[in-house]
Amino acid sequence: MSGDGDPRDADETFQVLLADGSRFSGPVVDLRDRPERPPRRALVDAVRAGGPVPTDSPAIHAPAPGPAHAHVALLTAEAGIDRRSALAAVAAARGVETGHDGSLTAARRALRDAPSAPVEAAELREARRRAAEVGTETERLRERVATIRGRVTALRDAEATDATAEALAAAEASLSETMRRLSEVATERIAAEERLSLLTARARSVRDRRAARLRLQDRVGNEERAVRAARVAAVEDDFATARRRVIAGMDAGPGEDRTPTDEPEALADALAAARLAPVRAPVIVAPDVVARLGGAEATAALLAAPLVIC
Repeated sequence: MSGDGDPRDADETFQVLLADGSRFSGPVVDLRDRPERPPRRALVDAVRAGGPVPTDSPAIHAPAPGPAHAHVALLTAEAGIDRRSALAAVAAARGVETGHDGSLTAARRALRDAPSAPVEAAELREARRRAAEVGTETERLRERVATIRGRVTALRDAEATDATAEALAAAEASLSETMRRLSEVATERIAAEERLSLLTARARSVRDRRAARLRLQDRVGNEERAVRAARVAAVEDDFATARRRVIAGMDAGPGEDRTPTDEPEALADALAAARLAPVRAPVIVAPDVVARLGGAEATAALLAAPLVIC
């Protein structure tokens, strides 16, 4: 079953394949009469998938969705959009260029190329612990050397006896061993301090690079906001015109007495964005919205987009 209007060229047609094997094509596919219609969200997912889908899900073979499609993929009576984000996407889809595009590209390139070489915090902590440990041991051994050296001096000055000679020999041996150990620990201390110095310098460099990356991220964010604002400004007038056209195309419906200003603002925004964007991937539209717009043909003509009515 295809729609009752064909406002698009033949090369804009798409195909819908349902889980039961039914196949439909058109610029407009109307599923309102299907006894078991697929969930609208499943149809939206099928449009975005653009490839193989689970066998129990619908498949849609159509052009890939553009940047604006995410904002207008599903149009129901409760539909709404983030107007600024949608207008920025519409402008991007329409190829709007801004004076900030070059700066944004440069900022993103700089951020992408910014080096990042983090130092493991545990590695730095271990280096600090080891440097402190060997530093403490070095000072302890120096104090012990001084103590033993004083004892050796005292024994050498004492009256020579067998006991004194034995004590002096023991003290000199202890001094020699302690000085040997002090030399080893002093060497370990130098190595530990050099490693700590290296890791500290590397960590400082990493912090500097991290700060530079944060500045670049801020720069990218600022340029993105500037681009978005310029894009929104570029299409605001066209959006207002499209919105007026959409509201004018809304039918009051049987038994209702509405003026255009009574129409749901959020739905009008979504429909205007869909009309304004160069949408080539199908948009899923609820039957009540189609009815408000005067039928499938009028909806397709108003939105100038391929439609699945479900």
